[in-house]
Amino acid sequence: MAVVPLKLAKLINQNYSRVCPKLVQIVRPSSYRTSGFLEDLDLKTKYEVTKDPVDWSYVERALPPTLVPHPVKKDRYASGWKPQAENLTHMPYFIERTKNHMIPVYLHRDMRGTRKTTYVRKIQGDIFKLHKELVEFLQKETIYPIRSQVNEFTGIIRIAGDYVNAVKYWLEQRNF
Repeated sequence: MAVVPLKLAKLINQNYSRVCPKLVQIVRPSSYRTSGFLEDLDLKTKYEVTKDPVDWSYVERALPPTLVPHPVKKDRYASGWKPQAENLTHMPYFIERTKNHMIPVYLHRDMRGTRKTTYVRKIQGDIFKLHKELVEFLQKETIYPIRSQVNEFTGIIRIAGDYVNAVKYWLEQRNF
C-alpha cells in the first residue's frame, strides 16, 4: 500500500475510492506542528441561484420526502400489514399508530440480552382497562405469572418478557 500526501490523496480518492477504498492511505498529521498549511480560503465553488420551476423540479426529486405517505387502501396487503380501523370511538382506550403506520409494540433488551421487556406505547384513554385485558390474554398463553407495569402519565405498558408477537396479534384482532 502506498503512502500518499494529503493533497495528492484527495485527487486520487476522487477517482479510485469507488473502485477500491483500501487502495489509498491518507497520511494524517499526528500534531499541529506537522500538519499542512491551509489552502487558499478565497477559492469558492461557483453556483447560480435560480427560481425556475423546471430547474427546481429536479432538486425536489433529489430531496427526501418530508412526510410518510398514507398507504394506498386495499383489501389485502402482500406483507400481511393491516391498517388501523377508523371506527374505534366505542373503545374505552386507543393505541395510536407510529408515523410509519406500525403498531407501537417494542422489545427492549437489557443485561447483555438476558432481560427482555415488551413495551406498548402511545396509549390513550383507560390504560388500566387495556392492561387488565392484555394481561388476561397473555396469561392464557404462558404458565408463568405476567409481571407488568403501567405508566399512566406517559401512556406506556411495560411487560417483563418477550411478548411482542402475542401483543401485536391481540391488537390486530381488535383492529388497532
